[in-house]
Amino acid sequence: MTTTNDGNARLVTAIRAAGADSQNWPHALDEMAHALDARFAALLFEDRVSALLELKHSTHAEKAWIVEYFRNHRKLDPVKVRVLEDIGVGRAFSSEDFVSRDELHQSGAYQRWMAPFGLADVIGGVIHRSETGVCIFVAFRDERAGLANAEAKARLDALLPQLASVIARDAPASDTSALVELFDDLASPVLVVDSRLRIVQRNRSADDLLGEGDALAICGETLTLRDARAKEALERALARAGDADAEAFAIMIKRGESRCCVMHVLPLSNGLSALFLRRLALSAGEGGEAAAGLFGLTARESSVLLAIAEVGGVPATARALGLSEGTVKGYLKSIFQKTGATRQADLVKLVLALESPFRTLERLSPPPETFRRGASAAS
Repeated sequence: MTTTNDGNARLVTAIRAAGADSQNWPHALDEMAHALDARFAALLFEDRVSALLELKHSTHAEKAWIVEYFRNHRKLDPVKVRVLEDIGVGRAFSSEDFVSRDELHQSGAYQRWMAPFGLADVIGGVIHRSETGVCIFVAFRDERAGLANAEAKARLDALLPQLASVIARDAPASDTSALVELFDDLASPVLVVDSRLRIVQRNRSADDLLGEGDALAICGETLTLRDARAKEALERALARAGDADAEAFAIMIKRGESRCCVMHVLPLSNGLSALFLRRLALSAGEGGEAAAGLFGLTARESSVLLAIAEVGGVPATARALGLSEGTVKGYLKSIFQKTGATRQADLVKLVLALESPFRTLERLSPPPETFRRGASAAS
């Protein structure tokens, strides 16, 4: 670990350079990670309203690896919850301040995200708290470095005021572009709009829905709804988005004569709202596969389940699969027994509930070789 005055001066210079130009943050965080015997470091922000954890800046670590934590493991992290609840501003912490070593090792975040990549401990500090949220510095040490010791915490204690001074110049706010990065893989369309229905950001699925033009459209940079009642309801909701008691709720939107979708409105900060849309239509492929694996359905039972969900009813399913209605009823009885459902409508709901919320289920690539082997990115 670097302990010389020259090393401290270099770190302070790097942090100040990052405060002057955000493009310098990766280098500054690399320097801090190296000084703390950590493999990588990041600045995170949790929005108070949406409770979404956003990656503000990071070292040159592979971004997909960090996003994997946000997507699948942060709710399993016993340290993160207690940091946000208990830790004060400007004091370094490590995992042992909140959980025992055994509790950490038994947590889902450690077993599924830290241990597979040779990470041993987290060291960090809360830099800033405001009405909009909390800004946090975190660095992850690998097995070579071991648990964070008193020397590492003392070093970080000295650096946190430097971080706070540059962060204060640009106080954290809800970064909607970072939110949409997390939304972009969702199968459901998501738009972020202001109180006047001006679109701030939208994900790829929203582009697809807007291209269909039967429910929503863009006029200039403004969202328009063809369903007049839904538009009026949305405008009322957005007018209340800045209220302290504003809550998420749903609006039904007609799509042509026979179709519709549901829009869930989630107030964010700074007068913005996220609009989550869900088509009331079934795309049963992945939901059916998930049900088959979850309940141990045979291949034929799985095909009957999908047909019931897609075409509906025993007669239609029998025609679609080329089976007798009696045979379909036999398979249906077995499906009911295995799933615990009692009605065909319940099976449709089951398949819909098990559909993946993501556009694709591509496996995230592993971190770079240097990260797997424990070398600091700054080394």
